Amino acid sequence: MGKNGSDQTHTTDLMFTLGLFCVFAAAAFILVMIGIQAYRSTANQMQDTYSTRTAISYVAEKLRQHDADGGAYLGQVEGAPALVLRDNVGGTGYLTYIYADGETLYELTVREDTAVTASMGEPVLQVQDFTITDAGGGFYEFSSSDSGGRTVRYLTHLRSDG
Repeated sequence: MGKNGSDQTHTTDLMFTLGLFCVFAAAAFILVMIGIQAYRSTANQMQDTYSTRTAISYVAEKLRQHDADGGAYLGQVEGAPALVLRDNVGGTGYLTYIYADGETLYELTVREDTAVTASMGEPVLQVQDFTITDAGGGFYEFSSSDSGGRTVRYLTHLRSDG
């Protein structure tokens, strides 16, 4: 009886240990899968936020660089609103247009007397629902949405205006 009982106890111990290992392995696998999903979600959200905030920061910095009387104003490129930045180089006036066309932010620099079209601009960044608004009193508002539908708004004031 001792030999049969010992074999049965040994088999039970082995099965219990093997079952416990399988439960641990399954729990570890599930935990890793949850971690992977959380990482992907966070990485995608950070990428969306990065693109949106970078576009707004880019436009705001360009506006700050042209904070002088008549250095910046809201204009149009083919009927779409555009931020127009004025520069004078060697006595020649240049205009830089920053505008959104579709899901892309464009920049275009031309001599002051040049007729412009939207297709002339160079793509800068991918954006969604990008808008530039003159809020009055020297304030400009920029807004853009990320792929999750969250809108980021930025309000800035020109010291030389208003």
